[in-house]
Amino acid sequence: MSYFTIAGVQMYALHHGDNTEAMRHRVDVLMSRFPQVQMVVFSELMPMGASPHHAEPMPSNAEALFCQIAEQHRIWLIPGSMFEQVDDRVYNTLSVINPHGQVVARYRKMFPFCPYEAGVESGGEFVTFDVPNVGRFGVSICYDMWFPETTRTLAAMGAEVILHPTMTDTIDRDIELSIARTNAAVNQCYFFDINGAGAIGNGRSIVVGPSGDVIHQAGTGE
Repeated sequence: MSYFTIAGVQMYALHHGDNTEAMRHRVDVLMSRFPQVQMVVFSELMPMGASPHHAEPMPSNAEALFCQIAEQHRIWLIPGSMFEQVDDRVYNTLSVINPHGQVVARYRKMFPFCPYEAGVESGGEFVTFDVPNVGRFGVSICYDMWFPETTRTLAAMGAEVILHPTMTDTIDRDIELSIARTNAAVNQCYFFDINGAGAIGNGRSIVVGPSGDVIHQAGTGE
């Protein structure tokens, strides 16, 4: 049997502001303690906070920093998501970065959470990517998972693992844990639902196996 080791990072961060250096430090510490890790996943909107006013065109300086981090540690890196500026439109966009520091995919959140994300456009493409000799991964963001067709489509595209950054700081987190388990079970896939902590999420990140079993559920802290 071979193993592929994924770390989900549930950390405190600024709700509005640049958290990229804190994320770099967290990856450095993580890789020092757990050098076997091959992929790192952060929560939704972790890099630049939750304000669309911080939206930038991609590729951006923040994304370039994450490419450096991925190449330095030779890891797959999903640094949560960031608001992306495209002309007069804003998207909630997730980057997938390989161990060579290359962006292999970008995914735009299909279901912005209104009215919280008022003015944020919906993406229109499902995204999967392959890790050689490991398997196929799909990505979605926060409110996307409330629509079962999202995970169903990713599974139909061959995804064996769903990576799902979240920023939930409300009582909705309780039902999201059930949704994560259900999505994993009915689609026979692994489901990594990684939330922030403190001002940018109330934690309780969860990793679920294909039979709906909870592999790990975090508390509310880092």
